[in-house]
Amino acid sequence: MAAVHKSNSTWALIIACGKSEQISPDVDSAFLQMGDQPLLAHSLIAFERCHDIDGIMVMAGKDRLDHVVGMARMYGTPKLKKIAVGAVQKTASIKAGLKALAEEQPSIVVIHEASQPCVSTAVVAETVKSAKRYGVAVAAEKVDAPIVDVPKGLKAGKVMPAGQSWMVHMPLAAKLEALEKSLGLTGSKAKVDDQAFLERICKGAHLVPVDRPNLRVRTLADIQIVHAAMRV
Repeated sequence: MAAVHKSNSTWALIIACGKSEQISPDVDSAFLQMGDQPLLAHSLIAFERCHDIDGIMVMAGKDRLDHVVGMARMYGTPKLKKIAVGAVQKTASIKAGLKALAEEQPSIVVIHEASQPCVSTAVVAETVKSAKRYGVAVAAEKVDAPIVDVPKGLKAGKVMPAGQSWMVHMPLAAKLEALEKSLGLTGSKAKVDDQAFLERICKGAHLVPVDRPNLRVRTLADIQIVHAAMRV
């Protein structure tokens, strides 16, 4: 994907096509109900309310596209301007999203996963602001406990003291050039999987402290925990 002259727009790319294998291989976690709203709706509303976001694109399964359209109408999210078919692999969905956004020529793209519904508008705004200044910014939470590296089995290796490690969350905001390079769309043609992409894009990224734990929903029990955390 060749770099082109870009507008100053900022687009959100929300991934809502991940299957929840721990619940059922047929379940799209983004459409699970939490309280009176699906998980995806919580993220849509947070991004809709952010003045720094010019447009929203949702990547969903091909059988869920109409559900996303209905959700946008129900919750009033006019910034949701594009919906496209995503993939199982995160990097594949991001690549497809960037291709679909090519005509918009965004300068900043904010990537988020609908399975992390605790995202706040304030954190979205801060990641955008930091990405404009530093190139890449990612929401993160400081781990106030020792972290042990376990390279194999259950044998502990290097120990990182409390407070020196951060847990990376979403959203992740970056200039388009940085995303393209990290995805292998420019320069190196080496295959880039989800782990390699995360390592590439996060190296040297500016960390944005989250204002509340941005918990991820993987199981039905997680829904109750996340819902309770959001009401605190």
